[in-house]
Amino acid sequence: MSKTETHTVDAVEYESETPLRMQADWSGSDTLDSAVTCAISRATGVSVTELEPLYEYMDPDALHEFVASMRDRETETSVTFQYEGHDVTIREDGEILVWPPR
Repeated sequence: MSKTETHTVDAVEYESETPLRMQADWSGSDTLDSAVTCAISRATGVSVTELEPLYEYMDPDALHEFVASMRDRETETSVTFQYEGHDVTIREDGEILVWPPR
């Protein structure tokens, strides 16, 4: 999915502490920042085009470089940051977790 796609999605109902889970496609043409934006869109029900740009929260290039370096390690690694009021965790295997707002 591209960042310019203008679809609307239904918000996902969170259980108390259960995150929304999505898998980033490392082999596809989508970028990590578009995968994160798509995950937030699914979690909130807000169109991708209506979300604040990820670069307002962090440097997408630095995120991409860090996640790429995680994939080269032989231990489980993750990075967590806040985006649109949600904690977002990206694991070395490409799983993206979007935690409910607190």
